[in-house]
Amino acid sequence: MYLSQLHISKFRVFDDITLYFKSGINILIGENNSGKTAIIDALRICLGCGKPDNLVYIQESDLHLNPENPTETNNTIQFDLIFKFGNASIEKECFYDFISQDKDNPDKQTIQLHLKFIQENNGKKKYFKRIIWGGDNEGQQVPYESLQEIFYTYLSPLRDAVSCLRPYSYDNKTSQLFNQLTKYDKGDESIPLNEEKKKSLAKKLYQVFENDADDWKHILIAGKDKVNTHLEGTGITRKHPDIEMRYVGREFSDVVRGIELKCPVYKTIEAGKEQKYFALSQNGLGENNLIFTSVVLGDLINRCEDHELEIYNALLVEEPEAHLHPQYQNTFFEYLNELQSKGLQVFVTSHSPTITAKSDVNNISVLQRKQSIIKSFSFDELSEDDYPKESKRHLRKFLDTTKAQLFFANGVLLVEGVAEAIIIPILAKKFLTEKIDLCKSGIELVNIGGVAFNHFGLLFNNDDERKRLLSKCAIITDSDPNEDKEISDRAQKAKGLEKHNLKVCLAPHTLEYDLFEQSEQNKTIMRDVYRKLHPKTEKLKSEFDAQTLMQSLAQNKDKAEFALQLCDRLETEDAFDVPDYIKEAILFVVSIE
Repeated sequence: MYLSQLHISKFRVFDDITLYFKSGINILIGENNSGKTAIIDALRICLGCGKPDNLVYIQESDLHLNPENPTETNNTIQFDLIFKFGNASIEKECFYDFISQDKDNPDKQTIQLHLKFIQENNGKKKYFKRIIWGGDNEGQQVPYESLQEIFYTYLSPLRDAVSCLRPYSYDNKTSQLFNQLTKYDKGDESIPLNEEKKKSLAKKLYQVFENDADDWKHILIAGKDKVNTHLEGTGITRKHPDIEMRYVGREFSDVVRGIELKCPVYKTIEAGKEQKYFALSQNGLGENNLIFTSVVLGDLINRCEDHELEIYNALLVEEPEAHLHPQYQNTFFEYLNELQSKGLQVFVTSHSPTITAKSDVNNISVLQRKQSIIKSFSFDELSEDDYPKESKRHLRKFLDTTKAQLFFANGVLLVEGVAEAIIIPILAKKFLTEKIDLCKSGIELVNIGGVAFNHFGLLFNNDDERKRLLSKCAIITDSDPNEDKEISDRAQKAKGLEKHNLKVCLAPHTLEYDLFEQSEQNKTIMRDVYRKLHPKTEKLKSEFDAQTLMQSLAQNKDKAEFALQLCDRLETEDAFDVPDYIKEAILFVVSIE
């Protein structure tokens, strides 16, 4: 079984939102404060409702506040979870009281879990009343033992690996791993590790401390006698305390609490030489992050493989990129993908364009915030008509780290070449009437390296608001006029994409041509820049025109270098005229409605 849908009502930043998930790995991306942590906490509250030690709970600060209406009050939070059945027959047996029957399709059943938290006041204090039910009807009770079949593991963004792996520490992850082991290999033999075996092993170990032939027992007696001697001396006769001592614990769990993790210094050592070790505190944060995560995954995968523990297992990971360089992010994320085969459902929140670029787009949900509105955009919810397979294939191919940043942006400018990517930011920052720093405005300028705008534009122009990104996008592309047409068929097709959050701004010719023809001042600057780039070219020494400039750029294949030189020159200029189509595109993506 897997969680296919989560509905959240009146919780933190969410007024009302529904999220759709896949059976394997699910990636939640978005800018800061777009609700990613709130979703993970909602999952922790719901998936942990059958666990007495669940560390996250509802507080008054979790009640949603409407920024648009300060007088609006709210005292109820609700979560609705819909699970789809897997192949295990035990799922229907265990979650019988959770089953919901589709009224239109008798063969379609789902597992539904609902949680409602109502703030009440008993006159002394405020508190939250929790109501849990299964299936379709509120009041349909669910057995507590069924809730215990749902388990999750949570990896927080600020992981203190050293503390969580330290021997005898509270919530020690290493001991949790060993306590949940159900078997181990000894040579070619696989030995069950049940409770009886654990007691036997612990008893065998602690007999060493109680054996008269071993020194450990006599060392303990010596220390105990010294303490009791002083107790007798400092106390009242026949009333002084008397203590007994024993080595700590007698259980298997006591033994594994003391397991220490260290990293060997030498990869290979000669026979008879002593190995040296680094303590975890001597490692970098990234290395410890991986060690800690691997210990936790070891425990979780053991739970998945041992079907007697829980029926449903989830892994919730916030910001797996924490302390990891891009290549490590890649390998870590690819390994998470491999864990899907274990029957584990994974939920990941991330700000990392590296991880986003490596993800299957069908696994991505984008959380976007527009003023007080937050919505989820999920690729998997798009039909073939909404977003053709060819477009998904193209997006997957070209969604490198740079292009993936468009999902985190307040607005997007799509351009077809490197020259536009270099020059447009300086035009916006210095030469518009209202100076606009694209970076400061959260605008991502994406060079798609061609004219395949359709694959990106479809993300912004769907008639169904739920199926388009909230941010605005402007396409800047050439009209490519010829003798027969002022606007080429390609440019006309691009213009046809324009609606809703997508605007298409056509250059009358090309970027360099239009900049050159914009004003005499522009001509003077651009001529000077290109002459310095090619000082020995005779035809450039005269007052050449735009056509000559374009021919020279094409002949010398130096559009990018010219753009760089022009950008450097514009840093020192006080005036330069910007074509209207560029102004229009920039003002569209930075405007807030």
